[in-house]
Amino acid sequence: MLIERYVTAEIARPFAAGLGILVTVFVTFTAALKLSDAAAGAIAPAAVMQLVILSTLVALEVLVPSTLYMAILFAIGRLHRDSEMAALAAAGISERRVLRAVMLVGLLAALLVWALSVHVRPWAYAKSYTLEQQAMSRFDLANIRPGSFVDLGQGGYVLQAQEVDPSASELRSVFVQVTRGRHTQLISAARARVLDLDAEGARAVEFVDGYSYMLDGQGNQDVSMRFGSFLVRFPPEERMQKFRRKAIDTHTLGTSLEPKDIAEYQWRTTTPLATLLLAVLAVPLARSGPRQSRFGIFVVALLAYLLIFVASAVVRNWIENGDMPPFPGLVVAYLPAFAVTAWLLRFPNTRAGWWRR
Repeated sequence: MLIERYVTAEIARPFAAGLGILVTVFVTFTAALKLSDAAAGAIAPAAVMQLVILSTLVALEVLVPSTLYMAILFAIGRLHRDSEMAALAAAGISERRVLRAVMLVGLLAALLVWALSVHVRPWAYAKSYTLEQQAMSRFDLANIRPGSFVDLGQGGYVLQAQEVDPSASELRSVFVQVTRGRHTQLISAARARVLDLDAEGARAVEFVDGYSYMLDGQGNQDVSMRFGSFLVRFPPEERMQKFRRKAIDTHTLGTSLEPKDIAEYQWRTTTPLATLLLAVLAVPLARSGPRQSRFGIFVVALLAYLLIFVASAVVRNWIENGDMPPFPGLVVAYLPAFAVTAWLLRFPNTRAGWWRR
């Protein structure tokens, strides 16, 4: 057990440091984006910190396995470089025993990632969706600057108001431009009231006392209309539709036959497998000689990491589009990495000269 505790401690230190750095960078970047949205009136400033925390919880399912992979490469690579692995081998302790210690750490990390992916991920998305939907429903009139243009969602919906009255939840001297293919609709009204989002995430705006112009791009069928009250329903944003799918609990996703739901379900359930695979793969990739530069090792390790996640992203898109059957599904993306890992562990003397230099 002494060797296992030593290897675990060597991995834990760079893992904790690396995860702390990555989380700090992610939080800073996400906070900047959310503050920008708050300044534009897209979300309420009071919700920024909550959204940042929830986004960080979601990101941990990727940050944890990524950091663990690099920590194992660093720790095991250092043992090889400082001849500690050679000393362990001389004492009758094989690489398999070190691998068992790494697998124990990998299993613990996989369990954490499983909890994050299967339970925390949908909960965090559901909370974030609720916060954003509430902010969008209120439209946060207090943060809309008079005379500024506000994007109401996908499809080219843009609104401008010369006066904003948050106390009355009303906009005055309102102008809206809507682009639909070759047609452009212009709406000019004395007042407008933004209604709450409906169950589908769509927003409606009631315009009062104004004009509507439907302009044909070819100039053949222009239409104008004078109205007293005019209700315009804006379509739900595709981003929010994807957002809600990620907020569905894992059990419900597992019973769905929709390709996009299947892809989301398989992503959640295979992320722990990817975590354990990365941890085991890092052990043979970290092999090196005494005082040998680790540059080549880290280049190969980075390529292996990118191939795993690129392959999983590609296969996931295939499943979402119905181009690949649910079985074996996302597991296919990890088969090449599994084969390489098995080969390197089965033949420890495998060498690639360009890699080891």
